[in-house]
Amino acid sequence: MRKLPRSLRFYVAASTFYAALVFFAVQYIYTIQLAESGLIVARHDTGEILASIQLVSFVVWFGISLIAAVIMHRLASALAGARSAEEQKQQELGSIFGLSAALAGPLELEEIGRQFLAAVRKALDPSVTVALIVYDDVLEAFRTVAAEGPDDEKLRGQAYSATGLPAAIRTRVIDHRQPFLLPDTSANADTWTKVTQEMPQVARARSFAALPLVSRDRLVGTLLLVSDRAGALVADRVQMPMIMGQYVAGSIHSALSVSEAEARAEREALVNRVAQRARASLDPDEILRGTVDSLGRVLGVSRAIVASGESEDALNVSYEWDAPGVTPVGRGARSMPVLQFAARLGRTVIVTDIREDRRFAEPATSDPSQRGVVAVAATPIRVGGQLKGALALSQTDRPREWSANDVRLIEAVAHELRVAITSAEAFEKQRLAVAELERLNRAKSDFVSIVSHEFRTPLTGIQGFSEMMTNEDLTLAEMREYAGDINKDAQRLNRMINEMLDLDKMESGRMQLHHEPVDLNAIATESADRVRPNAPTHPLTLRLDPALGTIMGDRDKLTQVLANLLNNAVKYSPNGGEIVVSTRVEGTAAHLVVRDHGMGIPNEALESIFERYGRVESRATRYIRGTGLGLPIVRQIVQLHGGGPFEHGRRGRVVSKVVFCEDDPMIRKLVQTALRATTHEVHFAENGAKGLALIDRVRPDVVFSDVAMPEMDGFAMADAMHAEPELAHIPIVFMTASVQREQIDECFRHGAAGHVAKPFTMTELRARVAQFSKS
Repeated sequence: MRKLPRSLRFYVAASTFYAALVFFAVQYIYTIQLAESGLIVARHDTGEILASIQLVSFVVWFGISLIAAVIMHRLASALAGARSAEEQKQQELGSIFGLSAALAGPLELEEIGRQFLAAVRKALDPSVTVALIVYDDVLEAFRTVAAEGPDDEKLRGQAYSATGLPAAIRTRVIDHRQPFLLPDTSANADTWTKVTQEMPQVARARSFAALPLVSRDRLVGTLLLVSDRAGALVADRVQMPMIMGQYVAGSIHSALSVSEAEARAEREALVNRVAQRARASLDPDEILRGTVDSLGRVLGVSRAIVASGESEDALNVSYEWDAPGVTPVGRGARSMPVLQFAARLGRTVIVTDIREDRRFAEPATSDPSQRGVVAVAATPIRVGGQLKGALALSQTDRPREWSANDVRLIEAVAHELRVAITSAEAFEKQRLAVAELERLNRAKSDFVSIVSHEFRTPLTGIQGFSEMMTNEDLTLAEMREYAGDINKDAQRLNRMINEMLDLDKMESGRMQLHHEPVDLNAIATESADRVRPNAPTHPLTLRLDPALGTIMGDRDKLTQVLANLLNNAVKYSPNGGEIVVSTRVEGTAAHLVVRDHGMGIPNEALESIFERYGRVESRATRYIRGTGLGLPIVRQIVQLHGGGPFEHGRRGRVVSKVVFCEDDPMIRKLVQTALRATTHEVHFAENGAKGLALIDRVRPDVVFSDVAMPEMDGFAMADAMHAEPELAHIPIVFMTASVQREQIDECFRHGAAGHVAKPFTMTELRARVAQFSKS
């Protein structure tokens, strides 16, 4: 139907025209009727009266027509408005139904965005730019899936982290899920300035709106409306986009759910493959290798790292996978800010571009191995509520938009790592427990064998000598000699029994110490005097610190410690050699050191020899008698006195032996003076030939040698050492006056472990000796 015109002038003109036409027609007919009826009298009287009547009638009639024109105009306007509103509603309903039909069925997010923008554009001013942004609650980020309008290029393809959005939009839209509307941005200058600082893409807008898209209590996205015309976006004009937004929110929710279900199926299949491969082995290294390598390849990252540690500051790289051409971080690396941040928060942390992430003020860390990392995804690994490590995937060549599927896969693999590591740790504990039981069983068998042997030996002497004294005719001198032998064997038996009983008391806490002021130097002197007559091939030297004074302790037990140590020194150096007993004071601690030239203690046996019945089993010690109780007793007594047999952290032999080969007597004197206050045992030789013989006899931990020496130079001595299998492992450090590169290279060609240039300072000398010797 044709619309009625709404112009008031038209209605007034039409009304005036019709009113004049009707009035004149009526007056004409009226006048004719009066004339015919003979009512009109003389013209000079009736004409003026009639004209006055007609004029008044015309004015009244014209007024009535104007009133009618206004009334008709209003009625027509109301009718047109009603029809327009009805048509608009019909159009809007048609758009909604059309959008609903278009969104029916499974669609990709991009297709949903295109259909939605095509429908919503009809309800908006042409100056408005529309952008549909989908929210990923796993990544806590928004991604633009469609944009249309004058400024669509600025909004298309953008991604926004939830923490990077303007605070006003975060609070209003994300947290409270309410529309954020600014009809005129200039009227809200303070708020708009803050928005544009964090979202510069919309800086030119004069009217702005951000509408939440919610489906089943889930925020699935946001609709951004931007216009360069003030007032283009007001509450009434955004109602239709809000209504249509709820339809599109449901479709987005469905699309996300389908995508998540498909990704979950793929992820679970991959995780199952990884888990099966990981659980096929109970070796933690094998688990990490199989799991992390697969994850790195599937995600197409540059690097995958597993860091271990029970706190964020203790995290260090325990396993690493790198794509071809990527420089490894290196095992043990610690400078990993994103990993540490994830461990601190206890949740997954993703970084699209660390150079633009405000959470990391210094993306290029001080560790060169971490430079070049651009995108990172890290998640903690927790076992039993406790941090055990962290898993990190990184991109070194470019930024990366981590998808929700990426994050879920990383977290799923981290969970499998936790399960696998827990199983491996449990298996390792069980294996160690079984190994310990086997060791204890072997120790028990060894003890029975040792005790049986050690007891039978003196019993044989007691039984044999007593039988001879009973059945044979012996002289008085022979009787006394055999009685003395019987007494010695009886004392030996008694000593072994007492050792066993004492150790049992100490380990059970039943041993009581009798503390009194004792002179440790006097105990050392007395113990040495008792050993000297029975060890003629072992010169015994005392180096006692006069500042030691007295200490509180049990004199008898401390004497037992010295006796056991000295007996061991004699017993385990069957070829003789000097034994040195020294004491010194360091702070509030008293140190007692016994050094010998024996066969030494291997690193792997340093702890076991202090256990009950522990012995170093080798071809050299096979014929040395002993129950393996001496050193355990020493440890127990010293611990009861609040001390320990060795300095903390010490490994290898108790004494560090160093051989210096130097033909210059002044340098030998200098070295001897510089190392006099150290714990090193230093030996000197004036040429290579004597040095080689000394090395073969002493078996030092390190050799320092001059190069130019008479009879045999340092290079020839080094070659001779390397030719002997028993000496080849001993490191040699050359001391040369030449700093030429050729001379230094020659040193290393002859197997040098290091080089010291002359002249050297005493501090440098002590540091190099400590570096290469065993402490």
